[in-house]
Amino acid sequence: MTTDVGLIRSAAPNYALDLSIWTVLKWTVAICVAIVAVFPIVWMINVVFAEPGVPVSINPRLLPTSLSAGVAKINTILSETGYLHAYYISITYSLLTIAGVLLFGSMAAFEFALFEFPGKRPMFAIVMLSLMVPTAVTLIPTYLLTANLGWLNTMQGLVVPGLASAFGLFMLIQFMRTIPREMIEAARLDGASHFQIYRHIALPMSRNALVTLAILTFMQTWGNFIWPLIVAPSPQMYTVGQVVGLFNAPFSHVTVDIVMAANLLAALPPLIFFLLFQRKIVEGIAMSGSKG
Repeated sequence: MTTDVGLIRSAAPNYALDLSIWTVLKWTVAICVAIVAVFPIVWMINVVFAEPGVPVSINPRLLPTSLSAGVAKINTILSETGYLHAYYISITYSLLTIAGVLLFGSMAAFEFALFEFPGKRPMFAIVMLSLMVPTAVTLIPTYLLTANLGWLNTMQGLVVPGLASAFGLFMLIQFMRTIPREMIEAARLDGASHFQIYRHIALPMSRNALVTLAILTFMQTWGNFIWPLIVAPSPQMYTVGQVVGLFNAPFSHVTVDIVMAANLLAALPPLIFFLLFQRKIVEGIAMSGSKG
């Protein structure tokens, strides 16, 4: 008995040492990943908020050196280009897509998660299979359909093809499956209609999932470059991504600091959204994978 107690006491310091080494290793890896992720943003900000002609690569620094120079570059871009109009197009495109994805996704998830109907499982399997199809495969058929409808260079041409989100449907189904059936039956006994159950029970209880899906849809739509480039080539329908692409063109003859200022303006909305709602994003994705 005495020997066993001695073995336990001798093993305790080794266990604590292994735990501390593992903790230090995890924090070291996390810090390295954070530095790699944050460094391009810091470098971009330093290039923008610096005097013209002062390269950061030759004169490295951790903090911006000239706030007034950066503001002047941003003012130049906003006043001499169609950046503000592109912001309007991108914001409208993103908001309409978010509204459509939430509306159609929540209505479809409500039926798939809580009710039985003929062909439910084959239809859901087809939706899930669509997640494995690369976007490039459906790009040409979607473009031809949009062109035949006469939607080129229009807002509906930008928005409508992105309203059906298989990922959004899957995530909302995982949330709505957790809604107690007793609540639905009680609502039916109280005389609630099918739409009232959806409106007053399913939507409020899936609020966290809807917020998460809205944020992810915004970040995806704001950064969408290929579809707007194909379906809306008119300068009047340029999104922020297309305007930034003009700045980054090989023969644009624009200095690096102006290009970085344009990229910074494009990166601000998703960065702000992510910083404000990062906990919602992580919680929503984690819960969508653990529920159901």
